[in-house]
Amino acid sequence: MIAFISDLHSNLEALDAALQDIAVQKPDSIVCLGDIVGYGANPREVILKTREVSQIVLLGNHDAALLDDRDAAGFNERALRAIDWTRVTLDAEREENWPLWDWLGSLVPSMEMRLGAGEMVHLVHASPRHPLAEYLMPNFGPDHERVAGSFACARQRLTFYGHTHHPGWFVEGEAFQRAVDNDAVLQLDPGRRYLINVGSVGQPRDGDPRLCYALFDGARVLWRRIPYDHQSASRRILEAGLPSSLAERLLVGR
Repeated sequence: MIAFISDLHSNLEALDAALQDIAVQKPDSIVCLGDIVGYGANPREVILKTREVSQIVLLGNHDAALLDDRDAAGFNERALRAIDWTRVTLDAEREENWPLWDWLGSLVPSMEMRLGAGEMVHLVHASPRHPLAEYLMPNFGPDHERVAGSFACARQRLTFYGHTHHPGWFVEGEAFQRAVDNDAVLQLDPGRRYLINVGSVGQPRDGDPRLCYALFDGARVLWRRIPYDHQSASRRILEAGLPSSLAERLLVGR
C-alpha cells in the first residue's frame, strides 16, 4: 500500500497530523507529489520531515518558483509574497540550509514507478501533459482539451497528481468525480484509464478544512480526511507577516 501526500505548503500542523494517521494505516511507502513549500509558515521543518519520511518526492510549481523566479510566472501577489518570504527564511547564504536547497534542486515534476509487483503508474505534480503547472480543474468536462490532452500524454493507465487541491478522479470519457468526506473509495476498473487527484495536506480547497491524502493498494484508492489544528497553522501565518488571506483560507478549506 502506498500513501500519497501532496501540496503540503509549509503547513507543519497538517503534515504532522497526516503522518500520525498514515502511521496507523501502515503503508509500505509514502510518495509526495510536490509543493512542499509556499503559503505556510514552516518551510524548513516541512522540507526536513518530507525528506525524512517520503520514498519519492516530486517537484511542485511552488518548489520550482523558490528555486527560479521564472517558474513563478502567473503567480498571484500573495503566492509571490509567500515565495519571497520562504526564500528569505531559507537563506541560501547559511551553510546549514545548503542541503535543503540541493535536495529541492534534485527533484523532478514527473516520474513513473512500479508499485511492488504491481503495474507501473505515472506520477506528476500537475498533469501528464504539463507536469509542473497545468491545472486539471474539477469543473472541466471529459472533452476539455486539458483533460483529453492529459489522457493522451499519460504514460500509464493510472496517473496520480495534485496541484488543484481538489481530491477525486477523472475516468477517461467521464466528468470529474469528487472524493467526498472521509474514507471516500474508488474501486478501480482494470479496463479503464484514470487521472487521480490525491488532495492537499496543507491547503484544502474543496470546502472541507480537514487535510486530505490518499491510500492506494493496487485495486482501489481511499481518501482520508483528518482534522488538524488549523487554528494554530493559521496563527503562524499571521505571526510570520504573510498575507492574512492565506491564514483565513485554512479555516474554511478554500
